[in-house]
Amino acid sequence: MIKKILHFLARLLLLLLLTALVLGGILLYNLQMNKSFITTFYTVTVDKPVEDLRIVLLSDLHLSEYGTDNADLVRKVRSLAPDFIAVAGDMDIDTDPDYSLVLSLMRQLVDIAPVYYAPGNHEWAARYANGCDTIFDDIEATGVHWMNGTYEDAVINGKKLRIGGFFEWPRAQLERENSRAVADALNDETNALDDVCTILICHCPEVLDTSLADEKFDLVLSGHAHGGQVRIGGQGLWSTSQGFLPKYTSGVNQMGESQVVISRGLGDSEPYPRIFNQPELVVVDVN
Repeated sequence: MIKKILHFLARLLLLLLLTALVLGGILLYNLQMNKSFITTFYTVTVDKPVEDLRIVLLSDLHLSEYGTDNADLVRKVRSLAPDFIAVAGDMDIDTDPDYSLVLSLMRQLVDIAPVYYAPGNHEWAARYANGCDTIFDDIEATGVHWMNGTYEDAVINGKKLRIGGFFEWPRAQLERENSRAVADALNDETNALDDVCTILICHCPEVLDTSLADEKFDLVLSGHAHGGQVRIGGQGLWSTSQGFLPKYTSGVNQMGESQVVISRGLGDSEPYPRIFNQPELVVVDVN
């Protein structure tokens, strides 16, 4: 009897050891993989006279750094020759008062192309909950177009655009100041914008499935879900705002009347690891 128990315990110990080795190997592999980013290309077709519009989308950097002062990231963005750069929020960490890395990155990006930056929940929490009173002004002072409940008409490389942005919590009903006004200004269903491509930068994509489901934007650029943190077979497993098996975590999604491109993000959000979910820089080619 004792021999059987010892034999069972030995097999159990071996199984636990092998499991630990496998899990440790997976963790180490992903930690190494997450030190670099991939570039993902999407092509979106809109019913507007816009040819060869290239947008580089960054989101959810969370103070990550690729090369000294993000030199590798900046070099890659420059090589992609975007018409403009969209930043969909959460470039900082809300509990870290030092967001100088974000400011430096923005100063470098505005030398490449116009940068349109809409805040995420981390910028909002830093500003309104954690005492970073000047973070919004500091980001805008780098030369970016600060899209916090605003929109702008622009002609970029001959392309007529209306670009707007705001931050709303997931499943929100556009409660923040000016959010509804921005949405209405970009809504193709109620505006004579036959020759203008309307682009909304909104950190949380879920709002396109609720309060904006009946409105039409040519393109929405988003992030927030971090690709579902752990990805198996292309499916994210968990999102802070969507729970388990989230529906909207990456890629091009048809949400209501709008095409929504969701970035998996460039950084990590502690304490949740990214597993089989390498950080990404997104390129959107609009035709």
